[in-house]
Amino acid sequence: MAPRTFAIATSVQDPLTAERLVEALRAKELDAFSRPGGAASAAAFAAASPAFWDIFVPSEALGEAERVIREILEDVEKNAEANAKAAEEEALSGETPVGE
Repeated sequence: MAPRTFAIATSVQDPLTAERLVEALRAKELDAFSRPGGAASAAAFAAASPAFWDIFVPSEALGEAERVIREILEDVEKNAEANAKAAEEEALSGETPVGE
């Protein structure tokens, strides 16, 4: 059996997006996994945390994986804009509930 090679299909900034992409790729029957890369800290004495997550797919499926990823990230962006607008409208309406 020949060894498989994997390629980085994309990199994202948060683990939840990475998890969502891996699940979507697996739903399309593509092998996929994520791995944290780099490290960053917001404060000099704070622990470093991963700065990004790479999404790996088999090299032979890279084109299809990039298409699936592009569709998902476009959907995430659309939802983010809609959620931000809804939050802004709610804040302006004065109906934001305060802790009870």
